[in-house]
Amino acid sequence: MNANIWVAASDGNVERVESILRDSNGAMTPQSKDVNGYTPMHAAAAYGHADLLKKLCSVYNGDINVLDNDGDTPLHHVEDVATARLIVEELGGNVTIRNAEGQTPYDSFVENGEDGELIEYMRIKSGVADAASSVDGSQGEGIVNSQLLAQFKDNVRYTLENDPEDGADEATLQRRRQLEQIITGDNAEEELERYIRTMVREQMLGQGSTEHGEEEPDSKRRR
Repeated sequence: MNANIWVAASDGNVERVESILRDSNGAMTPQSKDVNGYTPMHAAAAYGHADLLKKLCSVYNGDINVLDNDGDTPLHHVEDVATARLIVEELGGNVTIRNAEGQTPYDSFVENGEDGELIEYMRIKSGVADAASSVDGSQGEGIVNSQLLAQFKDNVRYTLENDPEDGADEATLQRRRQLEQIITGDNAEEELERYIRTMVREQMLGQGSTEHGEEEPDSKRRR
């Protein structure tokens, strides 16, 4: 059934999505909307299915800036930085489009408390701050504001309290031990803030990765 195209796109089932598009004789497209205006483009973006997004755009003329009934583009629905990079840097996603609530993708990510790395990436791409001046200080001063720092701290604590050590690689275990020492130290808040700023600065320079939890955020995904 054609209605399954949104589920297939959410699942990243490239073969099924292509089959539906071909068999519909043009009746279904990457821009086909459900009752909420949700399209296969939105579904693929929300669930981070990079290969499907690329194929929908390159083979089936998918519009990466298509709007749903809330005025959201696929970028508004993204929940990971890799998919955001793909949309913005390769597929032509527009970071300035505002939805019915007047929010750009960056605004939406901040309000919904999405992943800190995603928020920071979109902050820079949206021109909210000057990326060049953000990486000058040795401690990464100016890269993250108090709201982002609080979110990073919560994610770090969540990781330490809930993520098992079993199966973690040595680098992850070393970071975990370092964070445990910071959390239990005499100047925990100050040291944790310094650690987070350094990690974010390294990310902006392409040298590091963020320590964050796996708790599922309040999602805008729909099926």
